[in-house]
Amino acid sequence: MMRSMFSGVSGLRTHQARMDVIGHNIANVNTVGFKSSRMTFADTFSQTIQGAAAPNAETGRGGTNPMQVGLGVNVSSIQRLMTTGGAQRTDDPFHLMIEGDGFFVVGDDIGGLFFTRAGDFQQDRDWNIHLNGLRLQGWQAPWGLGGPQRDALGEPQAIASGPVQGIQILPSMRNVQPTATGNITFEGNINPAEQTITRSINFHDSLGQTYSMQMQFRFISGEWHVFRADTTMRTSTTPNVEIDVAPLSPGGDGWVDTTVRLEFGTDGLPIMYTNATPPVAIVGAFEWYFPITGGGSATEPNFSFGQTFPSPPAPNANDNFIRVDFSGLTQYARATNAVAADVDGMESGDLVGLSIGPDGIVSGTYSNGQSFALWQIALATFSNPAGLQAMGSNLFSTTTNSGLFDGTGMTPATAGTRLLGGTLEMSNVDLGAEFTEMITTQRGFQANSRIITTSDEILQELVNLKR
Repeated sequence: MMRSMFSGVSGLRTHQARMDVIGHNIANVNTVGFKSSRMTFADTFSQTIQGAAAPNAETGRGGTNPMQVGLGVNVSSIQRLMTTGGAQRTDDPFHLMIEGDGFFVVGDDIGGLFFTRAGDFQQDRDWNIHLNGLRLQGWQAPWGLGGPQRDALGEPQAIASGPVQGIQILPSMRNVQPTATGNITFEGNINPAEQTITRSINFHDSLGQTYSMQMQFRFISGEWHVFRADTTMRTSTTPNVEIDVAPLSPGGDGWVDTTVRLEFGTDGLPIMYTNATPPVAIVGAFEWYFPITGGGSATEPNFSFGQTFPSPPAPNANDNFIRVDFSGLTQYARATNAVAADVDGMESGDLVGLSIGPDGIVSGTYSNGQSFALWQIALATFSNPAGLQAMGSNLFSTTTNSGLFDGTGMTPATAGTRLLGGTLEMSNVDLGAEFTEMITTQRGFQANSRIITTSDEILQELVNLKR
């Protein structure tokens, strides 16, 4: 009889614990990035009254099973379900959702690092990206005093992985210095039937001032001659600053032949020639260099345009060579659409906004129209994410069974996922399933309470036998 009451009490305690789990799930049905839990039961140890016996051929007796009385129910496990929750659009640029596995890494200099699926990040007055004060972690882009550090081709260097750092927009990242144009690349088609094609190119000097120069392609005797305007060009931003074009065999129509010749093969792709006698083909080197030689003051720079072909000479301290690449041109029987598709160099600019791409790159947009990568968001993955320990506030920490964080993390691409901007991952609680569990748990609790009541009545009858 006492065993029945003990089993009933253990059942009540266990079902009450299950109700606590269900209540916690339901309470967090609208919590961003919340991961629900599921509780499983297991019977407790049993008292063996009689052990099992094997069949006996000598006596002719059959085998008997063990006689055991169970002593109730116990909690087997409380499992955290790490399935992905539904997506909710917010259109906030700092709200992020991980589409797949992985966790955001957040932390500070006091409490260390934590992991979360909640992507409701915010920006503070210093442009830091954080979650309730814990900064989002990642890797900083190579950045110098004047802007992004560049490789040998003048492109911003790639972001290298390393120990994670709190994402903060440093003062040096809040503005970029001007850079002079060094490369102009033409792309598109030029149709010989049009005979003369004129294009305008804008470029910058080292002070960030913008200039405009006209170039002309003329189809003469089966090949293209490249000309430029034999006129004084003015800046688009400061009309009193002029560029004096050095004479190079001026033409009678105000254009100067640059000595660059373009010939195309039967496949429509270019073969470049000089104006040497006889013409010499420069195969695979479709580039034209011309120096901008500084000859004026800082406020009125006078630049002299000349050209060297096919490669630039050793520049002196006052020269800035612009590389013009024609290799992207074609000559097909269709409309002309050739443009200077890529012109580097820029004005100075101040940071006006931040954006985050699906690859986790945090980019800064500047007042000069340029955009540069500032940080790479790092993600953490674990071999057993269900083994993480909940710390409250949508945060998790590692345990010996979850797997450890290596301190570096990985990009979304390396983790096999991407980030959805302006979107939050909601709770993965299934409200219908939770109410079903609540009903069955309530009935189990009710049935266990009847065992205690019935056992009490039987004991009462036993006491009454003495009367």
